[in-house]
Amino acid sequence: MTRRIHEAILELLVEGGIDACTFQNIASRAGVERSTLYRRNPDRWPTIIDAIIDFAERETAPHDTGTFRGDLTATLRNLARALNGPLGPALITVAAALQTGVAPGQGERFWASRMERLGPMFDGAIARGELRDNVDREAIFSMAAGPIYFRRLIAAKPVGDDWVRLVVDEICGRYCLEN
Repeated sequence: MTRRIHEAILELLVEGGIDACTFQNIASRAGVERSTLYRRNPDRWPTIIDAIIDFAERETAPHDTGTFRGDLTATLRNLARALNGPLGPALITVAAALQTGVAPGQGERFWASRMERLGPMFDGAIARGELRDNVDREAIFSMAAGPIYFRRLIAAKPVGDDWVRLVVDEICGRYCLEN
């Protein structure tokens, strides 16, 4: 049932944006009672963020390729694929709405889950001696993902492998102990 709810939210975000994600619409699309949604969360925002976290874990999860360069490349390619798809603009709309304070703590909750999910990528790189043990993980991922988001959502250009490679080269040139 949770997967149906999450899929309904993602579909509604693509089709009609945040305004389409009412509990009534989500319940109808997912084939559940609206009361089911209210029992889980007092309003729609935690439910929307749950769906986005689930999507991020499934679609943009890091891979263990054996190197930080490979892991970061795979992670950014997954992110680019998601942003290049129909859900990309909707995700940015959600992020922008969260910045207005409409759902206190929800943006932070998404970011914390994202950083937790990226932990093994950084742990592996540190264990292999590719990154310093005191590296600022948030700074590295922000600097890596930022150009991906900017190119796709501000410059309105697709993000391809060449762009990902350029970003990874810059990050590894700055942070990797052995290139």
